[in-house]
Amino acid sequence: MANFKTHLQFSTIGSGLASTLFLNGQFITAEDTILCWVAGSFAGILPDLDSDNSHSLAILFGLLSIVACAATVLYGVKHWPLLQVWGAGVVTFAAVNLLIRPTFERFTVHRGIFHSVLGAIFTGLLVAIISQKCGLSPTSSWFIASFTSFGFLLHLILDEIYAVEFTSISVKRSFGTAFKIFDYGNWKTALGLSMGIAALCFFLPPSEDFLGIMLDSETYKKLLSGVYSV
Repeated sequence: MANFKTHLQFSTIGSGLASTLFLNGQFITAEDTILCWVAGSFAGILPDLDSDNSHSLAILFGLLSIVACAATVLYGVKHWPLLQVWGAGVVTFAAVNLLIRPTFERFTVHRGIFHSVLGAIFTGLLVAIISQKCGLSPTSSWFIASFTSFGFLLHLILDEIYAVEFTSISVKRSFGTAFKIFDYGNWKTALGLSMGIAALCFFLPPSEDFLGIMLDSETYKKLLSGVYSV
């Protein structure tokens, strides 16, 4: 499989190309472009949260702590006194590192349920909700969520590519374990994550405007024409 650095580079390049494509088509603002790029880049390393490598895990949860604290502060400054915002930031940091991380390590295995399409969907929907809570518009929230899932899927695709030996036209034993709908060997985790996705659907921002853009054939004509025109 690809290493941490390669995954980050791949997702950064892929998200950068895609986000500037939508910016050029005037579907998102410059600010949204940066957020989409960052979200897609960061999501490109998220599937390795269940990694057996403690160094990678420490880096990933360190980054996750920063993102979680930033989201808490952005939400809190609009609703709470500053003292409570500081306190919430500390609680969030402690919760991620002292509660969520140990629980995650205990109940996950590498390339398990989190290393799947279901994991990409769950993460994207969660980001959509958090983005709106932080004050972004529904359309911006959905674009950032989509780039999160996009970066997540780039990770799975890259791992599958690395499972192919192009020189000998053969595949490694790991082929098929990276890009999967869910963890086929553990239906309980698949069911649990599916229930989590269903629960998130009750809190999602309105999606009509976003779907209107993404389901319109003219959107893709405009994106393609933008590549070749000045």
